[in-house]
Amino acid sequence: MKKVLVFFAIIMSLFSFLLLPSFTIKTEAANKPVVIVIDPGHGGTGDRNLGAQYNGFSEKDLTLKVANAMKAELEKYDNVTVYLTRTADGYISLEDRAAFAKSVNANFVYSIHFNASTEHNFYGSEIWTSAFGSFYQAGYDFGQIESGELSTLGLYQKGVKSKLGSTGKDYYGIIRASVARNIPCVIIEHAYLDHGYDLPLLKQADFTSKLGVCDATAVAKYFKLTSSSTGTDYSGYKFTSVKKPSSPVRQDLTDPDYCDISVISYDKSSRNALVQMSTKDSQSPVIYFAYSYDGGKTFSYLQMWDRTQETQSFNVNIPKSVTNPSIVCRAYNNFELFTQSAPAAVPGY
Repeated sequence: MKKVLVFFAIIMSLFSFLLLPSFTIKTEAANKPVVIVIDPGHGGTGDRNLGAQYNGFSEKDLTLKVANAMKAELEKYDNVTVYLTRTADGYISLEDRAAFAKSVNANFVYSIHFNASTEHNFYGSEIWTSAFGSFYQAGYDFGQIESGELSTLGLYQKGVKSKLGSTGKDYYGIIRASVARNIPCVIIEHAYLDHGYDLPLLKQADFTSKLGVCDATAVAKYFKLTSSSTGTDYSGYKFTSVKKPSSPVRQDLTDPDYCDISVISYDKSSRNALVQMSTKDSQSPVIYFAYSYDGGKTFSYLQMWDRTQETQSFNVNIPKSVTNPSIVCRAYNNFELFTQSAPAAVPGY
């Protein structure tokens, strides 16, 4: 088995997983300087370095704008030093970004990103953290605070997640490289550049500044910072910390457990069918659903699912052009996996 030298200790891997050491992050008010490294994602030329490119937006430019706004807001607080991994457009490897964070003794790395999906059907914010031990704990705790801040801007929240690669290590390079240097790290995927739900927000002139302020506020709450210049005081801020996992927290690779539907009624004048849908995922929350009125040939945009409920009802409007309607629904979990229902006939059509 491999042995990995991490923070003056050699930890044997168990069951082919790397078990990484704990680090110390004080949850009481910050009395000692906190060092924050903000990593504006991407930079440089080439498709991979540009990041997502949709609707006139370039991810590498947006990440730098948000990072600058986040830095400016964080520097209003006492006992905090803030660095950026890049201050202009240019390529920097993920290893070099993490090495820089190590060189300045960073307490946390925040990697700033925006999103896009292959089928252009997802929207909202999500936070990715390490799958391992104290690094998962720190990332999840921060992610919960961050998710709450981003929701105030009207962004749908997909949750805090972790993902392992084929080697059993963290999938995302910046997280993997930071954790290898004993630094907790999260990736903040703020919004989707390719979906109509997030686009109106992104087109607001000051939205990147608002995102940066949200990010900074989440950091300030997590580290319990205070500001003598603004009077802001998060020294008493409380949050419930997730239990440190004893084994890697793997991503959900399975579809939701079930998706069952029934058509309760149909109104001929409005052409609305009232559909009742029940779904559950025992490993991760169901966060979206979609419906089809033509037996699954085409589907609606993804709708928000009330994740506190297993059963919900909604109307499906059937166009006049559809002569033989059949309702089919899909339930999606927050890892974007779906289960499709059996078709249901529309009564009285």
